[in-house]
Amino acid sequence: MDSKSKGKTPKQGKTYDIPLRKLLKDLPTQFLNLIGISIDSQKVKFLDVKLPKLFEREADLVFEHQGNIYHIEIQSVDDPKMADRMLYYYLLIKENYGRTPKQFVVYVGEKLPKRMKPFLEEENLKFSYTLVDINKVDCSKLLESPSPSDWALAVLCKMEDEVKGIREILKRVAQIENQEERRRYLELILHIARLRPKRLDLLKREEEEMPIIIEVEKDPFYKEGLEKGLEKAKKEDAINLYKETKWPVEKIAKVLKVSKEKVEKWLKEAKLLS
Repeated sequence: MDSKSKGKTPKQGKTYDIPLRKLLKDLPTQFLNLIGISIDSQKVKFLDVKLPKLFEREADLVFEHQGNIYHIEIQSVDDPKMADRMLYYYLLIKENYGRTPKQFVVYVGEKLPKRMKPFLEEENLKFSYTLVDINKVDCSKLLESPSPSDWALAVLCKMEDEVKGIREILKRVAQIENQEERRRYLELILHIARLRPKRLDLLKREEEEMPIIIEVEKDPFYKEGLEKGLEKAKKEDAINLYKETKWPVEKIAKVLKVSKEKVEKWLKEAKLLS
């Protein structure tokens, strides 16, 4: 995911690492197929790439399928040094497993990536990976999938009609029979939707329409689900920012637009403050 340089504050995109990694590890097969990775999820073996202690980020997803190794990174920042990082991962994976990986970077930022190139050319060196802009992936294709992880990723994809798209995503989440699973995917959707502020606003607005869409009176979780999901997302962001930056409570509260008291409470619950 997004890199961090010594002495610099991290990009705010780093706060989306956890939910996006969770969705990737759920193996959204329709999404993977659309970007050029066709797999049988039952035959996937997740791999643990051993990285040097000085390397600050672990790989987002590395897995083996029918003799091939796949490496996927999710990137929310238009990083001009992405090819260098991917080359480093490439060499580490080859060293660990003796095989060369098929590599993909999925760009989830809202603006068109202009500085990030899917190749690296130096004297005596040519290297490339596949760069996928999630903004160009058709949301409707993901909503055809039976997998909730595909539905969740759809909130970041291309939509012809954003209101209709958000409603379709919520309808599908409502069909998940297990209440804990519904809760989990709604929270993940709310978290990553913050990469698309307009769509997050639409999610909030749909709260008033939700009794019609998903029968809130039969499932009280959804009546408060949006606000609870947003609260949990901001709590995770606050904890991650404090761990990685050691910013003062006041600065974290300002960035996340919550009260100083709430941030202090979250950090104390995580045993990061006394």
